[in-house]
Amino acid sequence: MWMPYAFALLAVMLTPTRLTIALSSPRSSAKSKMPTYKFTPDRKDYDMKVTSLHRYAVKGLSGDPLKSAHFKPGDGTFEDDRRYALLYEKNSDKFDSRSPEWLHKEQFLCAFTDPKGMAKLDTEYRVESCDEGGTTRTLTVWDRSKGRTSDPLVRSDLACESGRDQVARFFTERFGEKVVCVVAQTEDRHTHQFGNTSSGVKNNDGDTRLIHIINSNTVKELSGAIFEDESYLRPTMFRPNVVVDGLEPWAEFDLIGKTIESVPKDGDCDDNTMRFLVTSRTVRCAGIGVDPERPEEEHDIPASLIKHFPEHGPYLGIYAVRVDGEKNGVLSVGETFRVIQ
Repeated sequence: MWMPYAFALLAVMLTPTRLTIALSSPRSSAKSKMPTYKFTPDRKDYDMKVTSLHRYAVKGLSGDPLKSAHFKPGDGTFEDDRRYALLYEKNSDKFDSRSPEWLHKEQFLCAFTDPKGMAKLDTEYRVESCDEGGTTRTLTVWDRSKGRTSDPLVRSDLACESGRDQVARFFTERFGEKVVCVVAQTEDRHTHQFGNTSSGVKNNDGDTRLIHIINSNTVKELSGAIFEDESYLRPTMFRPNVVVDGLEPWAEFDLIGKTIESVPKDGDCDDNTMRFLVTSRTVRCAGIGVDPERPEEEHDIPASLIKHFPEHGPYLGIYAVRVDGEKNGVLSVGETFRVIQ
């Protein structure tokens, strides 16, 4: 009965060693048949409070906490979220900047291909308007162990080709394999997101731009099952755009196919509401096994999910896509998501 999960795990594990560990892990006595998630508003409260927001400008690097995320018409995700990526040069022929398509994370230098190496770096990304016109998109990288008061390892403007080349040279020298810093060349709009799973993209009609939502109570339950400490795992380990609280653990899976609406905080303008369609669950990979706060540790999260919660498989988190993209919108910490249909 556990074979379907073995195949799901095969798709997300990084090395044969991790596969051996995962498949030999003890099994729960619970049946491995995938559950049928059902929206039951008469038995559950599905209102969710937004407790934190995060943007990851470069795929695989650390995220920037945000107080608010602004959406322009046509935007499908946070401004510049996963707009850039460090593509292994040997895979350059698979990427067309004028017509980019989804690529598996193994094609990139990222948290999936080198989780410990990437966790040792701390980064900040700033978008600023210039007095003479135009916009700078500055990436700064520090050695995490030395802190942000130390000299940065590299600081470059990703808005220009020379800045992206400088970043690529730094990562090539540090990690020992040649990479190129890539971005979709589609004027100044963020039209391609380097992220998400193939299933997430398929459930969004091929558009790579989605937001990733994590229920903090699900993370607490997983953390308690693995470490007997609900606070050991942090929601940000799962690289979310939005962290929510108020839901029962795993209740977010009931929302697949539902539309949720952001409710502004008291006193905010109702015109700032936005609507998102929850499209799918998020399958987890080995890339989220290292917490940047504890880069010396590595945990097999997909295997732990299957061991302790086989009814859910190696899934944690949900993807959502904006469905009222014809208007400006703002999503802020402290707002609430409610289910509207």
